[in-house]
Amino acid sequence: MSTGTTRRSLGILIALTFCMALQMTGFAMILPLFARRFESFGAGAQALAMSALAYAFTTTLATPFIGMLADRRGRRPILLFSLVGYVLTFGGYLLAASAWQLVWLRGLAGALTAGVLPAITAIVGDVAPENRRAQRIGIVIGGGSAGWIAGPLLGGLLYDRFGYVLPFSAATAFEVGALLLALLWIPETYTPAAQPGQRRSAWRHGLRALPYRSTFALLLLITFGVMFAWAFSEPQLMFYAYDDLSWTSTQLGWVISAFGVTFTLGELVLGHLSDRLGRKPVLVLGLALFAAQFVAPVVSRSVPWIVLGFMLAGLGNALFDPALSALILDIASPEHSAGMLGLNGTAAALGRLLGPALVVLFPMSPRMVFLIAAAFVGVLTLASALALRTPEKATWHSSGAVAAQ
Repeated sequence: MSTGTTRRSLGILIALTFCMALQMTGFAMILPLFARRFESFGAGAQALAMSALAYAFTTTLATPFIGMLADRRGRRPILLFSLVGYVLTFGGYLLAASAWQLVWLRGLAGALTAGVLPAITAIVGDVAPENRRAQRIGIVIGGGSAGWIAGPLLGGLLYDRFGYVLPFSAATAFEVGALLLALLWIPETYTPAAQPGQRRSAWRHGLRALPYRSTFALLLLITFGVMFAWAFSEPQLMFYAYDDLSWTSTQLGWVISAFGVTFTLGELVLGHLSDRLGRKPVLVLGLALFAAQFVAPVVSRSVPWIVLGFMLAGLGNALFDPALSALILDIASPEHSAGMLGLNGTAAALGRLLGPALVVLFPMSPRMVFLIAAAFVGVLTLASALALRTPEKATWHSSGAVAAQ
């Protein structure tokens, strides 16, 4: 790779990192406040779960098509479209006049914003050397995880002092900043090649080209399971913190920020581990640590122990997330990478869909919810340790065939 190409790649990487940081800061600012916003309309945990259900349902429908469009039309237009979606829906959250309007807006947000992560991850795959994919993905996602540090804490502080208007307005401003940065500094990195017959069967072509289909299927299951466990427990966690533990919004913001601290440090410092040690061991260890956030509220009501659980979970997320994304890029051909990442996003969206759906359909105690989530992630960890197959190296040729070594 020439010096000019390397410099351009690093410039894109830096722009992506800051874009993710701004976008996620705005997103995380209002995450702990949705429960308060629903309470202001006289609604509770089931309404919050319904809004998460609406978001996940529309994301599930949109994500696979968004991934294919990124392979056909390029990464940049999908990224810009999704960031515009964040700006519009965040402004809507501020103006909503009822709980049902919030539910509908979150459903709209799911459809409009589904392309951010597939587009950004595909851009990293376009410009990163194969032996540094996980590292570069970790750096970019680390920018986003920095938002988990600043966002919830800032949002909680602003809400406790000024009410909901200021934090929701500030969150919208962060999304505008991310959009402007992408518009000015992130170029197109992929030129789609014309391939007859592929327009109607992009998924089939992409899946048929995979040399490790069972691996991809297990990765989809892992992504689904992780997001299911999180979405299943999130509505209960919010109200458990406020109603059972009597926390303030600031305290809940601190706990979520603790997750963000170890997530960010882990992504930046340890994101490269799977490039060196292999994808599988890093992914398995990350999943095991991720379960700590569900175990901690079961075994203790103490804030320090719950914070520790979230910090371990953040570290675990920082380990398995880059390893999983890099493994998909390892086994997918370049012309299908965004599509396969889109299918992975669909698996995540299905997890976000079914998690809150169970909360709505089968109300249960917070302790039971946390136990189920912990057990589910534990099963995924064991399945990954026993069944995941990974190539040592995958080299794609222009014909679309892969040589796994």
